[in-house]
Amino acid sequence: MNKFSVLLLCSALLLGCVSNESVKQSNQDANVDYFSDATACSDSTQPKQTINVPTGRTQSQVQMRLGRDKNAYVACMKQKGWSVLRADPTEYQAVTKACHLQAQGAKDFDKSYADCISRSRLDVEVISE
Repeated sequence: MNKFSVLLLCSALLLGCVSNESVKQSNQDANVDYFSDATACSDSTQPKQTINVPTGRTQSQVQMRLGRDKNAYVACMKQKGWSVLRADPTEYQAVTKACHLQAQGAKDFDKSYADCISRSRLDVEVISE
């Protein structure tokens, strides 16, 4: 009887782990499409220009990207069913400017600047050694 109850408990634990892993896998698979769609939209919305580059006695043609068209990228992502968040850099710029000014007179500029950023409302990761 004890062997049967242990076997039943192990089976229940194993089934729980298997079903939990399948939920994690399906959530990860949903994000894979986002990155492939984002890459495709980024590639398709970047204007390109062909430039002739002299190589020895001949000329090779090279495709140069001329920046990004963010409105076309957002439209492409919306067409594929993804929402695109737009960041507002005003708070970030104000905090970094204030921290930069505060850290200018400090003995260790980097540490003072990093401490100021850590105390701010910005959600950033400070890399330390």
